[in-house]
Amino acid sequence: MKIGIYALCKNEEKHVFDWADSTDGADVVVVTDTGSTDTTVQRLKAAGVTVAIGYVCPWRWDDAHNLSLHHLPPGVDVAIRLDLDERLQPGWRAAIEKAWAADVTNLRYRYVWSWKDHPGGVPGLVFNCDRVHARHGYRWTGATHEGLVCWTGHKVFAYAEGLEIHHHRDTGKHHQTDLSLLKVAVAEAPHDCRMRWYLAREMDYAGLPQAAAQFAAYLQMPGGATTERAYAMRALYRLTGEERYLHMAAREAPGEPDGWTRLAWAHYGREQWRETFAFALAGIQAAGEPTHATDPNERLKAYDMAATAAWRLDQRPQALQIARQALALCPSEHLAANVAEMERQLEAAA
Repeated sequence: MKIGIYALCKNEEKHVFDWADSTDGADVVVVTDTGSTDTTVQRLKAAGVTVAIGYVCPWRWDDAHNLSLHHLPPGVDVAIRLDLDERLQPGWRAAIEKAWAADVTNLRYRYVWSWKDHPGGVPGLVFNCDRVHARHGYRWTGATHEGLVCWTGHKVFAYAEGLEIHHHRDTGKHHQTDLSLLKVAVAEAPHDCRMRWYLAREMDYAGLPQAAAQFAAYLQMPGGATTERAYAMRALYRLTGEERYLHMAAREAPGEPDGWTRLAWAHYGREQWRETFAFALAGIQAAGEPTHATDPNERLKAYDMAATAAWRLDQRPQALQIARQALALCPSEHLAANVAEMERQLEAAA
């Protein structure tokens, strides 16, 4: 098996050496530079990476990544798209070789997208990603938020146990072209609900008043991932104040804590402790996997609200138990202070 790694770059000198170190074990490593003005190219070459030069005009991400993939030689069997701010974790090659059965063309794996404190600390948002694929028969499509498509047949997925990639995104990094390119993507594929969701989300990020209408239009489209539909409903609650959207979100994705926790928070603000407690417990018990459309902090919020609501309902031993669970889940001064105060009051009442 011949494994090749491909990537795009522009002015990412600070990432080069750590990125290159993580690719150790690959048969081919090629980076397509699109116009760096810093020392990125020199550092890549010093690290033994093959550098190709390519310009995409007008810029769009699918064309750029397809150009980068094109620079892998045809003899490669398995291709890995590994952006410069990502790191393969030790044991990656063995995990791919074990999972790549005769009919497999695409691998899913554990992807740490964000960190709760600092890169390399406690993982934040973690989900399955799919950027390991057969060298032939695949291409990227979509001006931005590009998707990996198989144009020679159906994707055959396998999960690669032990394959893990960590993302180390620069703080505050944002692609200024996202909104304009999403408008292009939706115009090119008006029936693509995934792109419509991304456009609505980007409009919401930008604070545009049209965001609510875009989310509503998205929900009228057939299909759509459950997690993205639930996100749209929660966004519509925030944008319109209509609480029915939170109930819709919880029904749409009952395995995600997000909808339940937002419902708990709505009742928390009105000091409706029974409802707060019930919805917060539902958030704690939601056992679905996190996705790109969920918040990794929601379950912790559910624990915190459940403890407060139980205390207010005079279920104090249970409140302390829940507060301790929250503290064990995410140690913090705020939660430690809550536990200490509950313990003090319970001891005083004994």
